[in-house]
Parts: sequence; C-alpha cells; structure tokens
Amino acid sequence: MPLPIVTAGSNAFLTPPYLSIVARRANGYSRAFSSLPDDAHGTIGGIIATIAEKLGVGELATGGLQLAVIGGTIAGFRYFGGYVLEYLKKRTIVTADFDSRDESYSWILNWLSEHPYTRNARQFSVSTSIGRAGQRVTGEGLDAMLPPVYFLPAPGIHFFVYQNRLLWLTRERPSPSSPGMVVSSNTPLERIQISTFGRTRTLLQSLVLEAQKKFIDRDLSRTVVFAADQYGAWRRTRSRPKRPLNTIVIPPNVKSRLVVDAQEFLTTEQWYSDRGIPYRRGYLLYGTPGSGKTSFVYSLAGELGLNIYVVNLSNKSMSDDTLGELVSDTPSRCILLIEDVDAAFVKRNRGDTTATNNITFSGLLNAIDGVAAQEGRILCMTTNHIEKLDSALIRPGRIDVRVHFGNATQDQAHELFTKFYPSIADISSLAKAFASKVPEGEFSMAHLQGFLMGHKGHPQTAVEQITSWVEAHRNNRGADPSTAHVEDVDENSQ
Repeated sequence: MPLPIVTAGSNAFLTPPYLSIVARRANGYSRAFSSLPDDAHGTIGGIIATIAEKLGVGELATGGLQLAVIGGTIAGFRYFGGYVLEYLKKRTIVTADFDSRDESYSWILNWLSEHPYTRNARQFSVSTSIGRAGQRVTGEGLDAMLPPVYFLPAPGIHFFVYQNRLLWLTRERPSPSSPGMVVSSNTPLERIQISTFGRTRTLLQSLVLEAQKKFIDRDLSRTVVFAADQYGAWRRTRSRPKRPLNTIVIPPNVKSRLVVDAQEFLTTEQWYSDRGIPYRRGYLLYGTPGSGKTSFVYSLAGELGLNIYVVNLSNKSMSDDTLGELVSDTPSRCILLIEDVDAAFVKRNRGDTTATNNITFSGLLNAIDGVAAQEGRILCMTTNHIEKLDSALIRPGRIDVRVHFGNATQDQAHELFTKFYPSIADISSLAKAFASKVPEGEFSMAHLQGFLMGHKGHPQTAVEQITSWVEAHRNNRGADPSTAHVEDVDENSQ
C-alpha cells in the first residue's frame, strides 16, 4: 500500500503519520543503508535516492528531498563555516592590534621605521611624524632647521621576518569620511595588525617590548614636556636636552638640598606606605622674577630622569573636573609644574573662580592632594609673591619644602661670568673684578645674564662697562639697560 504524500507546488514533505512509520522501521532502514551499493555511498544524492526508494517515495518527492538536503548542507556550511574558520584562525594565528589613539602606535611606527624590511620596501609611505593622532613626539626635529622624514610601510599587507619567524603586517588607513574613524577634524584613525603562526604570543610580546624600549631610548638624553590641550588631555609640546645642574647658578646649598631631597623621596615609597602618609612631595619655589625658578625645575627633571607636566591655570577651557582628570592621569613618576600660581588665586575670598579661568580654589586643592590625586609624583609650584598665596594652598602636606630664589649674590655673579667665558686664560681675575662691581642682592640673575649676552665675546669690555650699567639701572634711564636697542639712522647723514 503506497504511503500518503502531501504536495505543495514543486515541494513535497511527509505527513506526521509517516514519521511514526519511519521510526518503527528504523532498524530496517539501518540494514538497508548498510547494504547500499558502493556507488550510492559516494554521493549525498545517491544516499537520499536509495533511502527514498526503500521508503517508497515517488521520484518527484525524491528530487525535492535531494535538493532540500543539499541546499541545507550548503547553507549550513556557509553559516557555520565562518565560525569554524575563525576558530581555527584563533587557534593557529596570533595577532597584535595597534591604533593611532594609543601611545603604543608610536612605538610600532618608530620600530618599523628602523626595520631592514622598511628600508628596502618598494611600497612605502613618507611621514614627518610618528606620534599618535598625528602629534609630534620627542626627537622629531623640533630643534632642527628641517622636519624629520620617516619611511614607513604603506597601507596594505607586508611580510617580514623577526627572530627567524615569518610575520605579516596589515596597515589600514580608512577614509576620513568613514563613520567612527576620525580622531580629530583632520586626522583619521589608523590601525596596524601584526600576525604570525603559533599558539603563544611570546614572540609578539617580545616585539612590542623591544619597540617600547627603542622608543623610550629616544628620551634618555632629553626632558619631555607635556601640556594640557583644549580637550583636557596631555600632549607632548616639546623636548629639551637635559640641562646639567652645574649650568644653574643658584646657591650650592639650595641646589644640593633639593636634589638630595627629591632623590630620597623617589626611593622611599615603602616608608610612606608603612606610615600611612600619601606618597607625594611638594616644593614651592618663590622669589624675584628671573631668579632661576623654572630653569631649576627643568634641570631637576633632567637629573632625576623625569618628564614635566605643565598645568596652565589661566587656560579658559580648564575646569575643576578637567584639572582633576589631568592630575590623576599623570604618571606615577613625574614632575607636575604649576607656574605663577599667585596669578590664578590670590586669596580664597576672591571668589570661586577668577576672571581668567573656571577653576575654583577648592578644585585646585582637591586636584593636588585629593582622594583621586596621583601618588609618586613631585609637585613644583612657582610664584613671585608668596605673600599673596592662601595659607591653605601652601600648608604642610601640600607643600613640604619652600625654597627662596633671591637676587644674585657676588658669588653667583662670579660663577655666571666664568660660565660665559670658560676658555679665557685669566678668567679667574676677570670674574673676580666683575663680581666685585655687582652690588650684593640688587639684580636678578636674568639681569646679569642679559648684560653679559651683549658682550658674549668681549669679557674685558663687560668688566669695564658693568659699573656704568649698574648706575644706569639705578637711575632708571628709560628702558632696562640690559636690553639691546637698534637706533634709527638717518640715511642722508651718511
């Protein structure tokens, strides 16, 4: 008796009663399948046809069933094949991903610019910057006449060898119009992927650490300065060669005391922790303008091997929240510099904010030693008028050491003269004569330096004219006599 079949168009399917019959005859189907001819076992269509014949299904239904099974198999492979391939890829390939928003992107670009493959690559890109988001970084010719030039792998796929292993690099540079691919109005997001065969990431970790070390080595002989941008994030502004301490002309006892104190602080973190004291150190450098306060901070940073993060309290885009985030985002080992703090806040009763910024007095206090303030950093504040500062700002715990930078002494004038003319044979006698004519504590170091700048190659002239310079300055004859002037010349008189 033929089995009932329900058709719908060109497709056919079995009714539920038939399924129960199939279940009852399962053992028979199994024996029938085992006895299939060899050629039937070779194809899915042959297997389905044989089974359909045993079930007594018509030829039309058999063809539809074959198409349904084959189509379902192909669709299933297409759907699950991607997952299978992705799984196999994750099990056999290791990939490191970098994008231009992160500092590590600069490491990799710097590493690639010096790799032998890049030097010989036929497809390469030319850049004047290897900073993240197009920003310049340390050592990029900021002190040179011409901008630097970097040769980097062009966007696309590149194969190279590292530690005798094959690696391939994919550099993507999407169009600036692509959604989510723009860091700023002019800088699109870039990505670099470095991959290799293997099941461990040890090789790529070694590459990243090598790139990091190579990048940091650029800064070993320089002091990097960071400043807050308009978006409330730190950015590199410039780098300077480390300034030796012996180029700073201040009293020797002041110089040695600050350096020793800072060095001791950097090595006593556990001491602070054992006593429950916040691991921070604050210095207030105060005194007359031009006495070397900021110059000493740069020299101290070079001596300690630290970078400087400068906070400008007069920045109109700065708020309490922005300031707090900036201070908390500083590294655990750095110098946080706040210059001319007296210009931002004179007294607390001046009001919550000033006319030049949106920072409140309490916001500043919370930023420098609040709960979220970074530990391990050195805070340096400079001011020309310590008497104008609120006592709460410079209390112990926020400011631990106060250092006065006064006008030049005769000893400092002597030292400054010898540094200006180090190759003169009788420099000692000339320096002594120069210092004896400089009044004690009357002029700042900047004043004396300005005077000597006008006599760079003429030490004898500087000694002869220092007395008249002092008298002119005391008499206040117009502008500062340290400043050079170019007089108008009547061409008709020549």
